Parts: sequence; structure tokens; C-alpha cells
Amino acid sequence: MQTNLKRVGNSLGVILNKKLLSQVGINDTSDIIIEAKNNTIMISAAVGRRPLNRDLSTWRKQIKAAVKKGQKPEKNVWANRISAREEKEWTW
Repeated sequence: MQTNLKRVGNSLGVILNKKLLSQVGINDTSDIIIEAKNNTIMISAAVGRRPLNRDLSTWRKQIKAAVKKGQKPEKNVWANRISAREEKEWTW
């Protein structure tokens, strides 16, 4: 399958054919893993992993709770700033 990239906010996205995805067991509710290796981007189903939390509104609360328990957060390049438009754009 050959396709092109589409601008999505500040990022780039790609639309993948449903039939192609179903051949590898991925559907519209699948969690996926995306990896870059040897100049290749690989997409695979996230089998055997806990489901991802897609509710961005709970992330800040979860991060604060983790920090309170002693976990160190990753360096935040956006200094905890996300616009309302970006938050809406990335909410499923």
C-alpha cells in the first residue's frame, strides 16, 4: 500500500486501509505499538499489554499521584502547557 502523510495539528498522520489492518489483527478498537528501527516504521497490535488510558483529562491527576508516590516524571518539553485546542484534538 502506498499513501501519503496528512498534517494533523503540529504532527503528521497516515490513513491505513481497514482491510490491510484486519489482515494483521488490528481494528478500530485495537491498541497498537509503533516503533522505528533500521529506517523503517513498524506498526503492530499491542497484544498482552494493559489497555491505554485515552482519557487525557485524567493524565495530569495520574502524574501528580505518581510523583507523590516518589516516581520521577519524564522531562516535559512543553512545561505542562497544552492548549484547549490541542487537548480536544487528542481526545478520542
